[in-house]
Amino acid sequence: MNIISMLHCEIRKIIRSNVFWLVFLVFAFGPIMMGVGIILSSNTGGINWQMYLTELHNNLAALGVIGYTFIAAWVFGREFTDKTIKDLLAKPIPRSQIVMSKLLVILAWNVLLSVYMFAIGLAVGGVFGLTGWSTYLIWNSFFRFTITSLLFIVATTPGALLANVSKGYLAPLGLILVIVIFSSVMATLGFAPYFPWTIPSVYLSTGSLNLSSIIILASTGIAGIVGTFVWWRFAEQQ
Repeated sequence: MNIISMLHCEIRKIIRSNVFWLVFLVFAFGPIMMGVGIILSSNTGGINWQMYLTELHNNLAALGVIGYTFIAAWVFGREFTDKTIKDLLAKPIPRSQIVMSKLLVILAWNVLLSVYMFAIGLAVGGVFGLTGWSTYLIWNSFFRFTITSLLFIVATTPGALLANVSKGYLAPLGLILVIVIFSSVMATLGFAPYFPWTIPSVYLSTGSLNLSSIIILASTGIAGIVGTFVWWRFAEQQ
């Protein structure tokens, strides 16, 4: 069985799961409530697309990290909660292909969720008839939000590792709470460029990152990925 076959199996398992559809249902409410809240809370009543998208991005970034971490944890953690890990390990398949297929599916799912949330946010703005629409503005906004989402996805790889180590997805859910709390504290203290889970927000607001931020974020992502590969390499001994 090659990597393409493994990908096909992983995709089928996820799409047939209720969790896949529930994630999109739940994360539809976030952009809707945030978008409506941003527009209705405008004191001047003259909010335009530029102002709306700026506020929406900041809110969706915080929501996205929760969704991305949950997805990464669930894809790996479900093997333990559904008690299918032993069957998976018994198959004559290289462990590296199992991990790679799961990571690719996680990436695709997270990117799809990002586009989905952005599209809903745009739809809300369109319903309220905001002024200042331009194709350049929307594409530039979409590009920056997509890059920010990818940076957040990189930072959530430790969640996948924790799901394997803890043999479930409850511990990664606890990690999300810790991340949210520490992110707020780090941003307040001015350390946002040096905390992996606030670095994407720095890019979102400034459009660039310094070298130290790139190294910290890349190291976090690599540590999570390499750790996951190593865990599966010795999974039978865990």
